[in-house]
Order: sequence, then C-alpha cells, then structure tokens
Amino acid sequence: MTQQTDMTELHWLFDMLQHIDAGLVVINEKYEVELWNGFMENHSGVSSSNARNRSLFEIFPTINQSWLQQKLDNALALRTPIYVSWEQRPHMFPFKSYRSVTSIADTMFQNVVIRPINNANGTVNHLCLVVYDVTDVAVNKAALSAANRKLDQMSKTDGLTELNNRASLDRAMKLTFDSFAMGNSGPHCLVMADIDHFKRVNDGYGHPIGDIVLQEMAKILSSGSRRGDFVGRYGGEEFAVLLLNTDKNGAQVFCEKIREQVEQRVFNTSKGDIKITVSLGCSEIGKQHETIEQWIESADSALYQAKHNGRNQTVIAD
Repeated sequence: MTQQTDMTELHWLFDMLQHIDAGLVVINEKYEVELWNGFMENHSGVSSSNARNRSLFEIFPTINQSWLQQKLDNALALRTPIYVSWEQRPHMFPFKSYRSVTSIADTMFQNVVIRPINNANGTVNHLCLVVYDVTDVAVNKAALSAANRKLDQMSKTDGLTELNNRASLDRAMKLTFDSFAMGNSGPHCLVMADIDHFKRVNDGYGHPIGDIVLQEMAKILSSGSRRGDFVGRYGGEEFAVLLLNTDKNGAQVFCEKIREQVEQRVFNTSKGDIKITVSLGCSEIGKQHETIEQWIESADSALYQAKHNGRNQTVIAD
C-alpha cells in the first residue's frame, strides 16, 4: 500500500514537473541535460528525448557560453543559488514570446534561478535551472517607463510647436544668467521674435491656419539654430532663443538669417498661400543687467523698438 502511494505521488510529481508554467532543466557537471520539462519542450522546439544527455551549449549555441558557464560553476562550487533577473539580462534562453504583447516584445523576458541539487551524501554535482516567463512584467515596466518619459517631455514641451515651453525657457534663462553672474560663462544673447500682425492671420484665415503658421515658424527657428542653443515658445506668437556663447554680432547674423527666411517663405495652407514677416529683438547679457528680469526686459524693449520702427527687422539692444 505504501509502495503504491509512493508511486502515485511520484507520478503526480512528474506530471507537475512536466506541466508547471516554468522551465525546469537539470544538468550535470558537464552541463549535460538530464531533465527537460514540457515548458522547455514547448518553447525550444526540442523534445525531452532529444535534449537528454546533450550539452546545454550544444542545444543553444547562441547562449553566451563563457558568461553562463561561470554562473553554473559558481553555483556548483559555492553550493548556493544564483539568480539572474531580466533586468540584468533580458533572457537566458532565446525563446519567442507567445503573450498578447508580442507586438511589443518578440523575445520572452526571463528570470532564472540556478539552484544546486544536494545528493543524499551531501555532495553536489547537479544543477537545476528554473526559468520563469516574466514578459508581461518586463513589458509593463517598460511601458510605464516610456509613459513617464513622455510625461516628463510633455511637461517641458509646448504642445503645439513641440518647442521648449515657457517653464523650460525660464529655467534655461535662469541657469544661463546665474552662470554668467558667477563669471563662469559668456557671452550669451537672448532673442525675442514676434510674428508681425499675427492677429490678422487668425482673424482672416482662422485659428487652425494660425496654428500651422506657428508650427512652421517653430521649424524655421529650430532649423536655423545651432546644437546647444535653446529655442522655445514664449507665449502666443512670441518665441525666444537663447544663443549660448554668442555675442551680439553673431546674434544679429542669426536674427537676420531667420528674418529673411520668414520673409521669403510662402506658407501653403488649405485656405490659400500666406506670407508673414517677423520682428526680432536681441540683448547680450552684460554687467548692466543686475537681475534676469532686466536682461529679459532689455530683449523685450529691443523687440518693441523693432515693431515701432516698422516691423520686419532686427534691433540689438545697446
């Protein structure tokens, strides 16, 4: 009766090993497979009979042998489990993912436990590798990270023009001003650019067309700036550009290039072609600016002067 019970329990145990939702592999000191459960069969395409007595590295030639062999040898020598998470290495075995998220993850993400198996006499010459499919966890974490990055980007970006928003501009200007005030950098110029008579565009063509003009203006400013310059939407139809390590002479060249590009550009819209002009005011940061507000006011005053003088021009603050 006891022997029959033992056989039944052994049958149940073997059945569980075959159908458990995790990979189970037992290997000897030569890395040869002695147990290969159903999970491994289903995902590798290699049957238990074909896997048995073959080296793990023969079955999976693409595995990083030196890396895994070191892990296996350490587990045998130290007689302690070793854990390999998907964050350390996305997968140990090159299995395809069969989850609903396969469009996001083609390969199964895995957590693997390498566990030494003690013999009755206390020796250890076998290892059990337990492979867990954690694709859902990995993909959900990746999606959450991507969402957080997007939210962070959205908090810094103007939704319409995809330029830096006002808050980002304020931070950049403060950093620039503080660095100059400490004597650590310079020269720097602040350019304020404003589309001339933009209200006429909105009133005559509608706000959706006005939005297109703003977006195109943003592209002109972005393409005309250098890597390292800071371009943003200051508000409404007004833009700001921080020209770092640029004096007022260099800034004037930049402003005139932008002004000419805008003047020559024909904006093609569903309600007809539109031509606009832009006025620009620029201020080079200097000792006369005791506060950041004074520096911004200097650029604003130059922009106002450009408007007052007839628009479609650049004014550099004294």
